Amino acid sequence: MATIKDVAKRAGVSIATVSYVMNNDPRIKKSTAKKVLKAAEEVNYLASGIARSLKKAKTNNVLVLVHNFSGPIYQEILEEIHTTLKKLNYKMIVSSGKLASSLLLEKQADGVIVLDSTVSPELLARISRNGFPIIDQRKVYGKDSKIIVKRIDGFTPSYEVIKLAIQKGNRNIGFMHGNQESPDNVKRYNGFLKALKDHNLEPFCLLHGEFLEKEGYRAFKEYYEGGGKLPEVLYCANDEMAVGVINYCNEKGIKIPATLKIIGFDNIDLGRYIEPKLSTIDVNRAEWSRNLAESIVDAIEGRPENIQKYKPAYKIIRRGTF
Repeated sequence: MATIKDVAKRAGVSIATVSYVMNNDPRIKKSTAKKVLKAAEEVNYLASGIARSLKKAKTNNVLVLVHNFSGPIYQEILEEIHTTLKKLNYKMIVSSGKLASSLLLEKQADGVIVLDSTVSPELLARISRNGFPIIDQRKVYGKDSKIIVKRIDGFTPSYEVIKLAIQKGNRNIGFMHGNQESPDNVKRYNGFLKALKDHNLEPFCLLHGEFLEKEGYRAFKEYYEGGGKLPEVLYCANDEMAVGVINYCNEKGIKIPATLKIIGFDNIDLGRYIEPKLSTIDVNRAEWSRNLAESIVDAIEGRPENIQKYKPAYKIIRRGTF
């Protein structure tokens, strides 16, 4: 296995410099740090380090990586994962950003569930080579990868709800993006596009709201007050953005659903209480979250035969906005 000495030799620096880089010491020049990290990757030092740690002790921790801690969806998913892991005698550590990478490399857990699309797939692939259990949502890994991919199907329900909107006679249909790098956004947008294409239609408008209520409000406000024409239907990639659009329309007297129909995704509680009540897509996230927790424990404890493909059920919920 590669050692810190191998990294130093490959990078042409001292062992101390490698140690400083691995501990994110700010005194090291960025160019030097980049050279050291490249050398570490080439000799597979970081992954080897994790492999050695795996032999030392079992932590009974599962690391869950999230992009941020805001919003009701993460709260629900994390609660279900936490409760399930607790029943299986494991603890949950939640992290994001640079700290998440450090926790991964320092082996602070026995396995990881990745809900953050900003975590480098290359880093995860390197770590998984030595048998470190990882579950990710992104379908970016090759057939030989050891990473377990578990995804919520956003494509099919999006396709079906837009097909339904078209069957109801609507032709001018717009889409509001969340984070365009998010796998959830990509799947929902692709389902939207496919339904339009199958009916020889093009997107009427494309807005960008970043998955937050205030961003949905801002994006729709900028579009409408910038002279954008109202679509017949606006499909928002999540409910929070849709609520922001409803709030703006209520302020400006835009009639929903007479003038504008709105559809969200997630079926958050707020959607049932806002007026008019939000039409949305409900996916069984609780069951999916429990499956994530059970699957990572099966992977940690060497029961791959128990890990099965799983696709949570969905349903279209029509309320006052569509």
